[in-house]
Amino acid sequence: MTNNQKLKKIFYDFDRADFTEFAAKYNWQKFRVNQLLEWQEKSVQSTAEMTNLSKEMRQILEQEMFWPALKIIKIEHSHLEPVNKYLFELQDGNRIETVSMHYDYGHSVCLTTQVGCKMGCDFCASAKLGFIRNLSAGEMLAQITMISREEKSRVSHAVLMGIGEPLDNYLETVKFLRNLRSEDGYSMSMRNITISTCGLVPQIRKLAEENLPITLAISLHAADQAVREKLMLIAKRYPVQEIIEAADYYFAKTGRRVTYEYTLFDKINDQREHAEQLVELLKGKPVHINLISANEVPGSIWTRSSTIAIQNFLKILQKNKLNATVRYSAGQDITAACGQLRRQTY
Repeated sequence: MTNNQKLKKIFYDFDRADFTEFAAKYNWQKFRVNQLLEWQEKSVQSTAEMTNLSKEMRQILEQEMFWPALKIIKIEHSHLEPVNKYLFELQDGNRIETVSMHYDYGHSVCLTTQVGCKMGCDFCASAKLGFIRNLSAGEMLAQITMISREEKSRVSHAVLMGIGEPLDNYLETVKFLRNLRSEDGYSMSMRNITISTCGLVPQIRKLAEENLPITLAISLHAADQAVREKLMLIAKRYPVQEIIEAADYYFAKTGRRVTYEYTLFDKINDQREHAEQLVELLKGKPVHINLISANEVPGSIWTRSSTIAIQNFLKILQKNKLNATVRYSAGQDITAACGQLRRQTY
């Protein structure tokens, strides 16, 4: 039995089918299902708020589910930009981090899909304390609903780039995406969702068949297989060329342009030869390349590239007509930027 199976379900784990089964179990009238879904959409955090349900019904909900879905332990506010980092505690005492970002185009949340990470990328803080368990679909959705409620702002965009590898938690991640899209629930547009992966080839191909028109972002970080293996442990399992073929398949099935994330490290993957290798790998493909200045984390031997090296790298890509930009990493002053989130214990 897995850790997930030992835990109680939370309110946000339920979709219409689940609530229909739940209502039938207790002989509740069918209209109660719609009421429960409406409370989900309102980001309810306790049964006491459900004023249109009887005391007996609320007691059943309290017994059958874990409340609240997540507990806010700490919120850190950036002094540089409208970015907030949340430290959440789960029902088993584990803790995760989630980032809320306000932009001109809307309210975006960078959410977590696992407690820890198995992928072993040496430059990423998320893997430093190891892997504990997968999050449920409801625990993912609850990050959005709680932040929306706390900040009194509807979340319009979601990026699955927090702690963990989303495609390593495939079934719950896909269930979360479907629930997030559902007209019964949060009703977020799939085109406002990005899922980031370090390149799990079978899952990328499987995701292409799910009829979920989301943006796929692949953490590539090197076009050369040997260099990529230095940076990412998972690279030994899935060669670069297999990842590119899977990404091409994703585009062919969904029509959604694939984004490649490329974090630059000094003298490791930021030289002219590395840029030219990336050009050779991706030239002519309908892709976007995000160049990222590495956010250094304690214990890593890698250091960030200079601003000049990053700009020179970008010029080579653009000269060869590759769509590329340097991505700004928000929340650096509160260690909320790309690669800095971790399974906190404080």
